Amino acid sequence: MRRDRLLAFFAVNYFAQGMGGLAYEPVSYYLKDALGLGPGQSAAFVAWMTLPLTVKPLFGVLTDFLPWAGSRRRPHLIAVSLVTSLGWLLLAGLKTANYGAALALLILVNVGFVLSDVVCDAVMVERGKERGLTGLYQAVSIGTLYATLIVTGLGGGWLAQHASYRTVFLLTALFPALTAASAWWLDEAGVGDLRSTAAKGLGGLKTMLGDGRSWAVALGIFLWSFCPFLGTAQFYYQSEAVKLSPVFIGGLATLGGFAGLAGAALFGRLTKEGTEKVVRASVWLGAPLSLLYLFYTGPVSIAALNVLFSLTGVVFRLAWMDLAAKTCPEGAEATAFAAYMAVFNIAASASNTLGGRWYEALTAAHGPYRAMALLSLVGTAGTLAAWPCLARALRRP
Repeated sequence: MRRDRLLAFFAVNYFAQGMGGLAYEPVSYYLKDALGLGPGQSAAFVAWMTLPLTVKPLFGVLTDFLPWAGSRRRPHLIAVSLVTSLGWLLLAGLKTANYGAALALLILVNVGFVLSDVVCDAVMVERGKERGLTGLYQAVSIGTLYATLIVTGLGGGWLAQHASYRTVFLLTALFPALTAASAWWLDEAGVGDLRSTAAKGLGGLKTMLGDGRSWAVALGIFLWSFCPFLGTAQFYYQSEAVKLSPVFIGGLATLGGFAGLAGAALFGRLTKEGTEKVVRASVWLGAPLSLLYLFYTGPVSIAALNVLFSLTGVVFRLAWMDLAAKTCPEGAEATAFAAYMAVFNIAASASNTLGGRWYEALTAAHGPYRAMALLSLVGTAGTLAAWPCLARALRRP
C-alpha cells in the first residue's frame, strides 16, 4: 500500500510539473516576437530565467535541514506550489511585454518549480534506497513527464499559434494546485528536531564531499550533458533555417513524449539487472549515435532523429540519475541529489547560453547548417570525454 501511495505521489506530482510545459514554446515565441530578442539575447534571458535550476542544492538544504511542523517535505511542497501559481498569474497580468518584469516573474516560477522538484527527488532517494527502488521511482517520474509531453508538445505549439500569452499563462497557473495536493500521499513519521536533523545531514554531506566517486559522477554528468546545439540554437535552426511552423515544432515535442515514455518503460525493465551496463552504453553508444545530428536537415529527418534521441536520451539520462541517487548520503538526500541535478542544469544552461551565441556567430560566418553541425560535434566530444569519469565512478570503493 505504501508503495502504491508513493507511485501515486510521483505520478501526480510529475504530471503537474510536466503540464507546465504548455508554456515552454509560447515563452520561446514571447522572447523572440514580443520582446524582440535574437538567438544570443534569448539564450542569455533563458540562462537568467533558469538560474534557480543551477542552485538546486540551496533548496535542498531547506527541505533536508529545516523541518517545518514536524515535516521535512510536505509543508515545503504545498508552499512552493502556491509560489509557482502566483508567478504565472502575475505574468498573465502584465499589460505590455516588459523584459525586466517578465524575467523576474519567470525566475519566481522557476524557484517554485525547482523546490517542488527537489522535494520529490528527496522522497525518491530516501524511500528508493530503503527499498532498492530508486530506478523504478525515477522511471515512473520521468515516464510521467514524457507522457505529459505528448499533450504539451502539440498543445503548446497550438497555443503559441492561436492563443494569447495571457491565456497560456493563466492556464499554466492551474497545475501547481495538483502538486500541492500530491503532498498528502507523503508519510513522514519519525522526523527529528532541528538539531538532530541538521547534524545527520551535515555528516552525510561531509562524507560525500570526501568521496572521489561523487566528484567523478558530477563531472561525468556535466560532460555527458553538454551539447550546445540543443535548446535555443536548435529552436532558431528549426524555426528560421528549416522554416518549421509552431505546430510542427510542438508536434516534435509530442513525438518526443511518446518516445521518452517508451524509453522510461524500457529503463524500468533494464533496472532489474542493474544500471551499470546502461550508463556505460550512454557513452560508447551515445557518442556515435549523436553523429546522426549531421543528417538533421529537413522535416522528415528532424522528426525521425527526434524520436530516436528522445528514446535513447531518456534511457541514458535515467541511468546517470540512478547512479547519482545511489551515491547520496542518508540525511541529506535532497541536498545531495539536488547537487547532481544542478550539474545537469548547469550543463544545460552552459550549453544553451554558449550554443545560442556560437550559433549566431557561426551562422553569420558559415550558414545555419554548418553552425548546427559544428555545435553537434562539440556535444559528441563532450560525451566521449565523460568516459574516464564514468570509469572512476563505477570503480568499487
